[in-house]
Amino acid sequence: MQPELPDFPLDALPAPIGAFAQALSTATQTPPEMAGVLSLGVLAMTAQGRYKVQITGDWWEPLCLYVVAVAPPGERKSAVIGALTRPAVEYEAERRAAEAADVAQSKARASALDKAHQAAESRFASGKGGTTLEDVLNAAVEAEQAQSEIKYPYRLLADDSTPEKLADLLEQQGGAITVISSEGGVFDMMAGRYDKSANVDIYLKGHSADPITVDRIGRPPNHIPSPHLSMLLTVQPDVLRGLMGNSAFRGRGLCGRYLYAMCRSKVGHREITPPPVPDNVAAIYRATIRRMLADQDSGTITLSPEADQVRRQYQSYTEHRLGPDGDLYTMRDWGGKSVGIALRIAALLHIADCDAPTATPIPADVMARATSILECLTAHAKAAYGLMGGDQTQAEARYLWRRIQAHGGQEITKTDLIQLTRGHYQKTEDMEPAITTLEEMNYIRRVRKSQGRGRPKEIILVNPLTI
Repeated sequence: MQPELPDFPLDALPAPIGAFAQALSTATQTPPEMAGVLSLGVLAMTAQGRYKVQITGDWWEPLCLYVVAVAPPGERKSAVIGALTRPAVEYEAERRAAEAADVAQSKARASALDKAHQAAESRFASGKGGTTLEDVLNAAVEAEQAQSEIKYPYRLLADDSTPEKLADLLEQQGGAITVISSEGGVFDMMAGRYDKSANVDIYLKGHSADPITVDRIGRPPNHIPSPHLSMLLTVQPDVLRGLMGNSAFRGRGLCGRYLYAMCRSKVGHREITPPPVPDNVAAIYRATIRRMLADQDSGTITLSPEADQVRRQYQSYTEHRLGPDGDLYTMRDWGGKSVGIALRIAALLHIADCDAPTATPIPADVMARATSILECLTAHAKAAYGLMGGDQTQAEARYLWRRIQAHGGQEITKTDLIQLTRGHYQKTEDMEPAITTLEEMNYIRRVRKSQGRGRPKEIILVNPLTI
């Protein structure tokens, strides 16, 4: 039985966004939390890569968001995500058409200079035509420069791309792209490829804007100094079930990066002929999203002193909830990021509300609206964690802790743990979610110790206060 969850506060969204989300929910007979959480992803899509929000001297947040609406089959997920992203799809197509000639010209120039470089090398090698080594080097520099200046067709959106393709798209689009999927195939992509490739890092670093470098045999490397990745996903509950047991998701912190909306089904009591979205509401929403996409402004957004006071209070409140007696203790990977996510949401609301977001600090009421949204989504995250197997992860952590206590030492290796849990875990990766949970709860700490020659070995230190 799913716990009673709070309604998404659509009135906390910018007026054009909230009005459209409400009308869309009515027209599609879907729960408002579906349109609500996906609207946040749309706002992130318009602003990521151009703005950041500065909180203190060394704390800033990019404006990327990973949002996922969870609903059973037949809940019109595709219709909702399609309506919300339609202005972006139109804008992307118009930009591609307008820039088509420049794209073709840049590719033709790069191709011509590459051929000129190859011809210069051939002439120099044959000793004919008076071509010097300096001529060859100059041709190589020109060809390389033209290659780096190739203009690619404009992309705002991507689908269930592989991590390798996603890295290409991020580099080609200046470091920002948004993944949209109405079936959740991206989760399968991550989970299925993790054991073969370390490119799960792209989903971790794309959320935090940490530099990405991908080296591949036979292909030029990808280097994205400041990647910005957002995701708008709708999935069925079965997609989420069991994800906590995947070391790539819980163990490496992917689960904690998503904003979840556990959508309550209206099937069985939907209106047969609901009113459509009013034309004026749709037009204002479309104009708002297109204005934000076309905006060329960029820079750092700050908090007003009053907004920062709201932030401080909310951060203090959250900190207590992360403690041993708090309701976020068993999902610290999510709760530990929640204040930063609230700040990202506040900045996105501010950008939509304000014509000059970098010139005007975020006011207190906008910060309060962001925390009200985050509080609603905290309840939904708890339900999502339960569905994903958070309770099972806790059980595994308790089992592993009992085995560590039986060992009795201050230090233990993963190899030791496999021996102690023989028959329960097949390989060390299987116990990673449980180890991460114990580490988050401060029962253990992982360090690397040098073993003479070779790579340092990971050692698990037991908190002496727990013995």
